[in-house]
Amino acid sequence: MRYVISMIIMIMMIGCTRSEVNYMMATGEPPPLFFKITDMKTMNNFVFDTKKFSFKFPKPKKEDFTLGKGWQGMSFRDGNGIALDSLAGHIDIAFENYYPQKVTKYERAILDNNLTYIRSHIRIDPDDKLYIRHYGKESYLCTVMEYTKSCKCYKNDKYMGVRCYKFNPSKTEYECVIITLTYSKPLDPKLARIFTYEDLKKRARRMLDSLYIKSLW
Repeated sequence: MRYVISMIIMIMMIGCTRSEVNYMMATGEPPPLFFKITDMKTMNNFVFDTKKFSFKFPKPKKEDFTLGKGWQGMSFRDGNGIALDSLAGHIDIAFENYYPQKVTKYERAILDNNLTYIRSHIRIDPDDKLYIRHYGKESYLCTVMEYTKSCKCYKNDKYMGVRCYKFNPSKTEYECVIITLTYSKPLDPKLARIFTYEDLKKRARRMLDSLYIKSLW
């Protein structure tokens, strides 16, 4: 339930679907609203491919299916947003906007690796990690923020937020894909040893490395 709530919040933050937009999968088929993967072969072979971006699913391991129920997911915003759930954690991946955006001072700071400017223009605590990496098939410039959230409801949840930018050749416009990892330590000590935050990051790396942002340029 908590992950459904977090997904709804993410949809609200990114924006609602415009009525005239009806993106399909790259195959021409509508994206699946709900889906479930119950074996490693399917997880390893499946590529989620829409008209805006494509990526491979996180790297599975047998415990996903022997100790858990595999991976469940749903699509939103006409398939331009995907939410995945398992014992390993929760992952959201979504296209930020339907159309290219103009580069501002903030994106210039990303291009210049100016972390001081970036930190001063986002909500971030002094202890939160912020760095820039290159991910994706075309080595996209990505900002990465890692932090731990402690509150009465979600004690010591760990988060990793990645924003990958694809700029046009003149660096005047960009498109962006947002990937968010949420890790909640299992209460069962055995599961907690198997499903760790570092394990989730390592397995999600396949999503980041396989990411392909499709653009007009």
